[in-house]
Amino acid sequence: MKDIAIHEMTAQKYIKIFIALVILTTLTFLQPMILPSSLHGTVVIQIFIACIKTILIVSYYMHLKYETALFRYIVLFAVVTLGIFFVITATDAIFRNETFDMFQVGG
Repeated sequence: MKDIAIHEMTAQKYIKIFIALVILTTLTFLQPMILPSSLHGTVVIQIFIACIKTILIVSYYMHLKYETALFRYIVLFAVVTLGIFFVITATDAIFRNETFDMFQVGG
């Protein structure tokens, strides 16, 4: 039987992750002032920083880093499925033809 590695999250690890999250949050706030660019570029950078913060939180605070590979794939599958629904909903909202909207009030 495979021995399960015992992971220990020390206060020092939590403090390092917290400091990294504070730095990334500060960077998120200051990024438009530091790198003035188009709205598209700013959004891309902001989403990239948010993804890094999400990975840190899920890996360490939610202990996904220490889970089995099967559990990681289940979480990944759930996130991808949610992303697909977001893309479908956004596509519908962006390209909806207002002329033939059956839910349009009046007229």
